[in-house]
Amino acid sequence: MNKFKILTFFLIITICIFHIGDLSANNIVRASFYTQVKTQTKDTIKTKKIKEVIVNTKRLPNKIKSPTPIQILTSETLNTMGIQSVADAVKHFTGVTVRDYGGIGGLKTVSVRSLGAHHTGISYDGVAISNTQAGQIDISRFSIDDISLLTLSVGQSNNLLQAARLYSSAAVLSIRTESPKFNGDLNYNFKAQLKMGSFGEINPSFKYSRKFNNATSISIDGNFTRADGNYPFTLENGKYTTKEKRYNSSIVSLHNIVNFYHTFKNNGKLNIKSYYFNSKRELPGVVILYNNHNHEKLWDENYFLQASYKNKISSKWELLTQAKYNYSRNKYKKEDVANEANTQIDINKQNEYYISGAVLYHPTLHITTSLAQDFSVNTLENNLLNNQSPVRYSYFTALNIKFKFGRFTSIVNLLNTYMHETVEIGDKPSDKEKFTPSFSAIYKITNKQNLNIRALYKKTYRVPSFNDLYYLRMGNTALAPELADEHNLGLTWNGSISNKINYISVSVDGFYNEVNDKIVAFPSTYVWKMRNYGKVRIHGLEANIAMNILINRDFSLNVSGGYTYQKAIDKTDPLSKNYMDQLPYTPKNSSSASAILKTSWGDLAYNFIQVGVRYALEQNIPINEIDGYIEHSINLTKEIKIKNTTFDIQLQCLNFTDKQYDIINYYPMPGRSFKATIKINI
Repeated sequence: MNKFKILTFFLIITICIFHIGDLSANNIVRASFYTQVKTQTKDTIKTKKIKEVIVNTKRLPNKIKSPTPIQILTSETLNTMGIQSVADAVKHFTGVTVRDYGGIGGLKTVSVRSLGAHHTGISYDGVAISNTQAGQIDISRFSIDDISLLTLSVGQSNNLLQAARLYSSAAVLSIRTESPKFNGDLNYNFKAQLKMGSFGEINPSFKYSRKFNNATSISIDGNFTRADGNYPFTLENGKYTTKEKRYNSSIVSLHNIVNFYHTFKNNGKLNIKSYYFNSKRELPGVVILYNNHNHEKLWDENYFLQASYKNKISSKWELLTQAKYNYSRNKYKKEDVANEANTQIDINKQNEYYISGAVLYHPTLHITTSLAQDFSVNTLENNLLNNQSPVRYSYFTALNIKFKFGRFTSIVNLLNTYMHETVEIGDKPSDKEKFTPSFSAIYKITNKQNLNIRALYKKTYRVPSFNDLYYLRMGNTALAPELADEHNLGLTWNGSISNKINYISVSVDGFYNEVNDKIVAFPSTYVWKMRNYGKVRIHGLEANIAMNILINRDFSLNVSGGYTYQKAIDKTDPLSKNYMDQLPYTPKNSSSASAILKTSWGDLAYNFIQVGVRYALEQNIPINEIDGYIEHSINLTKEIKIKNTTFDIQLQCLNFTDKQYDIINYYPMPGRSFKATIKINI
């Protein structure tokens, strides 16, 4: 089997390299016009050649016709709503739980339908982001300013031409950045932005794009953030209530991105991205009575270089190749530790070498199939005692078939995962291999109405992270991977009700998930140890609605909202006190909504996010209960155009009711805050 995977991989890569000159763009619709305009006069016929026109547009996934649940936020919507971070945007998706440790610099991870952040994949411009050490991605490091499209797919994306590794997650959050756009005969574009906000926040950024010719362009992004993060909060201690302030919450971060774009003569497309991120943040820690100070700091450094080639070589064949090198380093420092140095310093370094190839084939109008093969090498080095220096070799092979007959569409996927590890000292885990299938289908119930019924089944195989296997004395190299099963059944519809409500879309999905061999920290005789101990059963409901209301010629209203009910219970041990209790930090009820009033003068947006009661620990008892909350925000946007220059001015008030709440227990979130943003686009 191992030889077969290697042979398949190199076969795909060879085909892709052979056809590299034919690479084609996926998201650019190129329209070339050569026409003769004949003007009859007395003596002559005049002929004029019209210049080539290049139309840039976004190809949005069709949420209503998708066999798997998909949620989308475009750059226009993000800007009008006044969304300030990727984490804040994701909170508006149904079925999502964001763990937020508070403040601008707080770590933020995403769990979908209570499966855990380890089961959520992150795609950045089509290439998977990974963290083999922790197994989950901190999404706070991605800037919201240059995002073109943010998409959350449950199960997997319906795009069959993608890397095999993206099929290995239970859900995928896809971040697509903006490609350069040039107006008229200008061969450059410059954007500058300055955000200023409460708690000492200053965030300048810029983007410069340059077109060398019709085939080649580059863009350079720079983004700097600084904030002290010392926001006030209310502390309740029995019958006493005091006003406190959050300390040790500052952040300084910088990230730079350089993109290179090239379109070949036959419309092929090459994209190379260089990304660098560096941050220093203080970790505020939990709120302790009479002690607001914490002495923990975290330094993060991340650099990656990725390249992507896409090629439509004929009406039946498409090819995709990707390559990536990723380096990350984090340093954790804690003072006032009970050791000789009075300080704890942990340093971890990761390297990843990744390559992927995929082939898509359209044998008939009704059938599409694809084969993808990924290979990666991951390493981890740290300064901990008895560092095992693990190296992981990962192979992913995905076979996909899409059937479309009349009103019925289905996608069948089979993923093979194989992993082999080596260590310099100590025990190494055994090789891991698993076939995991998935199936999704959608059926249009009637021809006249766009009413559809859809279904999904997917099995996910989550291999333990390096921390699970090797971290100090907690690691356990005998861990088995987690297995998750997803089931979904839903209805979708869109249409118009009247001339005033000219667009409305509705989706309702019921889901049932199972997680077996869940990896948890479990107490042993002397220390905690990672074990395969957990069994989780999850069922719930998601509902989404969006509509456009035309008030008159100068006013329109866009309204959207979503509601999630999920009951995620622990079914590990019938004798335990938390048997059949709701999982920690999982609300049964949550919702979000936004209303955007568009006028000829400017745009006004109102947003709210509601999260119900949760529990901080496994037992659902009053002492572990975390109150629910509703956070309201308002955003005003005004655009001013002067010749070729556009000015955008935004004023925003977040949490304008000054609601005090925690997402993570004893990590208070900021109360009322203000932000002002000015953008210049030349």
